[in-house]
Amino acid sequence: MQSASELLFQQLTDADIEALREWVASSHRPDLSDAVWFDSLISDSDSDVINNGWKAGDYDRLDLSLPLAWDSLCADDRSWGSQLHGWKFMDRPIQEFIRTGEKTYLQWCLDRAVSWSERYSGQETDNAIVWYNMALGQRALRLAGLIYLGAKNGITIQELRSLLGAVDRHRLEFALESSFNPRTNHGYFVAIGQTVLGAALEAVPELSGLAEEGRRRLAVMIRTQFLPDGGHSEHSPEYHRMLMQSFQIAVDNGLIEDSELTGRLRKAADLLGWMIQPNGSLVPLGDTPYVKMIDGSHPLTLSPETNFLMSGGSFGQACPTELGVFPDSGYAFVRSPQPQGEAGQSTSSYLAFTAAFHGRAHKHADDLNFVWYDRGQEILVEGGRYGYGAQLPVDSPLRADGFYYADPFRRFVESTMAHNTVTANGRNHDRRRTPQGSGLGLCEQVGDVFVLNGRMDHGGWTHRRKVELKPGIGLTVTDDVQSTDAVKRDYQVWFNLSGALTLNASPAAGLSWSPAGGEWHLTLRTEPGTSVQGPVRESDNPLRGWRSVEDGTREGVWSICLEARKTRHHVFRTRFSFDNDD
Repeated sequence: MQSASELLFQQLTDADIEALREWVASSHRPDLSDAVWFDSLISDSDSDVINNGWKAGDYDRLDLSLPLAWDSLCADDRSWGSQLHGWKFMDRPIQEFIRTGEKTYLQWCLDRAVSWSERYSGQETDNAIVWYNMALGQRALRLAGLIYLGAKNGITIQELRSLLGAVDRHRLEFALESSFNPRTNHGYFVAIGQTVLGAALEAVPELSGLAEEGRRRLAVMIRTQFLPDGGHSEHSPEYHRMLMQSFQIAVDNGLIEDSELTGRLRKAADLLGWMIQPNGSLVPLGDTPYVKMIDGSHPLTLSPETNFLMSGGSFGQACPTELGVFPDSGYAFVRSPQPQGEAGQSTSSYLAFTAAFHGRAHKHADDLNFVWYDRGQEILVEGGRYGYGAQLPVDSPLRADGFYYADPFRRFVESTMAHNTVTANGRNHDRRRTPQGSGLGLCEQVGDVFVLNGRMDHGGWTHRRKVELKPGIGLTVTDDVQSTDAVKRDYQVWFNLSGALTLNASPAAGLSWSPAGGEWHLTLRTEPGTSVQGPVRESDNPLRGWRSVEDGTREGVWSICLEARKTRHHVFRTRFSFDNDD
């Protein structure tokens, strides 16, 4: 509990609080009257939280009628509890208030913020998630927004006094060394939350200092989260998008002014464009669910080329190159041809290749994985995110295999076989080994063929991969696996083909699939010395032949396994070729 000497606002008179309310109401830096502050945290899709309750992802709908037993709500699930105590349920009502001006939405949020503040600002709790860094940072951003919007729209002195008590407690929690972890994206939410909260009340010297410390932390986060080529270090296009757009909001509001940092964010914006598939969705590498990028809801970025794709050719400018290589972050992309106007985006051939291990955060067991889209169709797909859910017990042996979450399907989508890459002895890639950074090799265009190379060391064996794409014609994958400890292993190459493709019943030579219209077929061919297992689709025991597009959902895919047994060295050559049906 806070001591009297630590409190800033306890002794303020009603007149003092009224003067502070007037100052906040007349301030415009940062301007918190824009819904983008709340959109950036991915709001609830249910438009009527007030009447229907709050629905977060695949969790049960929650009635938030007052009074609320805050300590017991969502206590059985860490992720759910973090969203609750981060006040994520306020996003949609605040957006509706900003859109309509109807004060019922704002008052609903103020009532719950006051209730929460009265429970936690001056009292302790055994619920560790209340002051967990992610909840702390996200809640501080929403607290700043409520104070700002409330000051402009009739917040009472008593309500503001209660929220200022919460500000005091947040200020002290931000000062703890344990609150800021620059090694994960949680550090960003702490930094932006304290920056905005401090800036919203910077007339108070201690809060101005809080904002200044937040700006320093933001600078640290940009340098640690975004690599020199602009790639986010957590292996997930969705976290890249979310963090980049959130940082850009800070830039737009004058909270980040350093040219070196804004330059890095411009590179991040350039890279985001390469992460957009021809169907308009974000490429689902790592912890990335289905995110539609061409729907008008995303703010424009610092990159004209990315804006061109996101706007369907209405804004910005077309990218001049068909090959994008990001050697620090370990990404390489092909988009051929690049769309030049509003039409043609969905007809491009597209390849996304990832060759990096920067750390465990959001990292699937997917070294040298790739995704392929061609002829207007997803071809090679991968497992997706599925969601998080309850964590495994701390003593679970599954944690030694790099897993944190209890749901078997969540563990499946993280596994190596749910991606297009290679295993040794059927084991998942070790995500506990020392991070290696980027493993991207030479990536170039040779004539009409794009050639991408990568290498990863798995401790006892290495994997070298070459992917050769001839847009609209086919793709060849060469996987060179070699034991470095002289041990013979069974090596497997996994491929996951879109379930929208139909498996041909009697292929003349090799496995073959066709799209719904049947205008072409795609044939898989291997070389002698390689056995083919599958295809397997929608198997539950063991889990195989699935992917998750949206959190909590699953759909079938065609899982193929190529294998070479008891060898120290093997080269797999796999060819996927299109043939038209005349």
